Amino acid sequence: MLLVLIAAILCSFVALLVCAVFYAVKKHSKPHHVETAYLRSMDVSEGSLFSIFQPHLVPMEVIRSRGYSSVLSIVQHMIGVQPTCDGVLEIWPPAFECYNIIVPNFLNFPEVLFGAPGAVDSKLMSLAMYASSRANECAYCSSHCCSFAVRRGVDPTVLRNLLDEMNNEENSPMSPEESNTAKLAYGLGTVPCSLNVETVKESNKLFTPAQLEWLMAATAVFGALNKLMDGLNIPLELSTYQETVDHLGANYKAGAASGMLQVEPIAKMQRKPTPQIDDWTNYVAIIYHGLRPGGAMSLDRKLLQGIPAKITECCAYLNTLCGCS
Repeated sequence: MLLVLIAAILCSFVALLVCAVFYAVKKHSKPHHVETAYLRSMDVSEGSLFSIFQPHLVPMEVIRSRGYSSVLSIVQHMIGVQPTCDGVLEIWPPAFECYNIIVPNFLNFPEVLFGAPGAVDSKLMSLAMYASSRANECAYCSSHCCSFAVRRGVDPTVLRNLLDEMNNEENSPMSPEESNTAKLAYGLGTVPCSLNVETVKESNKLFTPAQLEWLMAATAVFGALNKLMDGLNIPLELSTYQETVDHLGANYKAGAASGMLQVEPIAKMQRKPTPQIDDWTNYVAIIYHGLRPGGAMSLDRKLLQGIPAKITECCAYLNTLCGCS
């Protein structure tokens, strides 16, 4: 009788778990991206790099069919949209492969999201990404990083006033850790670098070496992405702009990323609600898309297969693959 009871409890638990996973995945299953046909028909500045790529943009359906379905779903959990830049980068598949190796590994994803032992707070990493993007004046990444930060629980007021508050510590709503993270990432993001010794000393007091490494990796990868996305003139998705514009501050300018924002005057654009903070369904769906057969972890192993670890071997590998090292 006891064994029957235990078996019934186990079966009930498994059934509940399966239902929870099914519900979480179903809740977030609808892909959200800008249709390629629309992107190809957009009227953008002649001579811009994006105008050159327009006829060759790879549709999201094709990208999903090439094994990136779970990765696209996870990215949508992170920033609310499957980004337009994917269709540009996949024009040359090695570029999209590198992008999908570099970004999750520099962000230490998903460890940072689930609060792994020793991990830096995901809110602080979000601030580092956002501050770096604002320093580089990349409108595309700034809006995406704003969405990312709000979904991880960062107070929108902090993001809205970040550029002013990080140097106004006495009356700032930011904690010492948040203020230092913003100054650290912003200083590294400017060209030339404006990071000062005082900020570095303060960082060493507030964070462990491992935590600093996490923050610097996030800052560095977005420093690279800022220049790439801004240089390619990738247009910002209208939906992302609408849900973040009120949190980006008065000095935010869409600039080269404004291609999709010309549909109607910006002042008359309908705002969207602030993105919701992650709940249990986000975490369950992310775990599912990471672990399922053919999912994100499987893709990561596939992309890293055969890539050497030694510097000399890496240079030879890059020469073979890309024609340069």
